[in-house]
Amino acid sequence: MNSPTLDSQPLLPLYGLDDPWADGPASSTSSIGSGRGPDVTVRRGGGVFSARAWAELLYAVVDLAPSIAFFVLSVTLLSVGVGLSVVYVGLPLLALGLLVARAGGHLQRVLAGVLLGAPVPGPDPMRRRRPGPVGLLTGVLTDPGCWRAVGYHCLKILLAPISFGFAVGFYAAGLGGLSYGLWQRHLPVVTAADGSRHRGFEWWPGYFVETWPRMVLLAVVGALVLWMAPAVVRFFTTIDRVLVASLLGPRGRAA
Repeated sequence: MNSPTLDSQPLLPLYGLDDPWADGPASSTSSIGSGRGPDVTVRRGGGVFSARAWAELLYAVVDLAPSIAFFVLSVTLLSVGVGLSVVYVGLPLLALGLLVARAGGHLQRVLAGVLLGAPVPGPDPMRRRRPGPVGLLTGVLTDPGCWRAVGYHCLKILLAPISFGFAVGFYAAGLGGLSYGLWQRHLPVVTAADGSRHRGFEWWPGYFVETWPRMVLLAVVGALVLWMAPAVVRFFTTIDRVLVASLLGPRGRAA
């Protein structure tokens, strides 16, 4: 059976008609592609209350833990394996680290397919060059899909915390500012530098949000931040989509 290739059709219909989280018209799209590998089609739009926006927020939040776990496991096993490879004990550890990275790539593809509407086929199957344990070990150590998965995890450990921080920060700030008037009365009384006492959020030194005009202003700012939040999260998830398609799917052929 021939392995799937990336030249016949785009394998990443992120915001196309097949996107389970699509809310807007299919005509409002843009594509990211280089002629090699899949084209990443991004549908513009989708407000803060759209299913796609909440799915991308959930992805940015829940993806942090597996990103850290698989990076630490794979890099630790690879490092120990390389250090012990001179006595051959490290080769099985090196292979185990590659298999862990490949398994982590599978989990990332599942999360991207379910939450981002980005189904990506798995990498090309590993090929054993000779029978027996030695052939199996050699097949793992020379498998491009395993090494590309390692590269993905090394990049994702940088992207995941940033995505998590921006996603949580923008949504928390937006929702907090928008609903501030509902819970401001429950804040503790604080003493300002001049000795005055206030019950409210200190926006900047000496400026406390405790009157209705200031609460309305904060609510407007919160609504603006909340309106921007889906676009900010989508920026980071689009980078992740490109990485998933480029490093965790089958290898493309030269055009």
